[in-house]
Amino acid sequence: MMRSLAAAALVLFAGQASAQETAFRLKNSTQIPITQLSVSPTQLNMWGPNFLRSAIRPGEAREVSYRASPDWCMGDLRVTFADGGPPVVWGYLNLCTLKNISLHYDRMSGVPTARYDE
Repeated sequence: MMRSLAAAALVLFAGQASAQETAFRLKNSTQIPITQLSVSPTQLNMWGPNFLRSAIRPGEAREVSYRASPDWCMGDLRVTFADGGPPVVWGYLNLCTLKNISLHYDRMSGVPTARYDE
């Protein structure tokens, strides 16, 4: 297990030298402003830096971009909200083909959902 995590870390960070710009349109379909957004290869919890320059208000859509290794496509998005609650993760996203995503979340139920290509 540790060996596979170490290998994944090497691929992730070695790939930064040959990183490519990745972009998609994100719509905040929650009731809470999004203050941080970061990416990790699926289920590795190796979160990159926050790539939002400013908060995304409820109902607002924005093109977001970041530098990503061309070696992996399946990733998780982690969002931090302005209400100070724990971060929320949307997992198993194909970031190589993702063009539009609308994030939905109800803090009471704790269930994150998403719609694609809205």
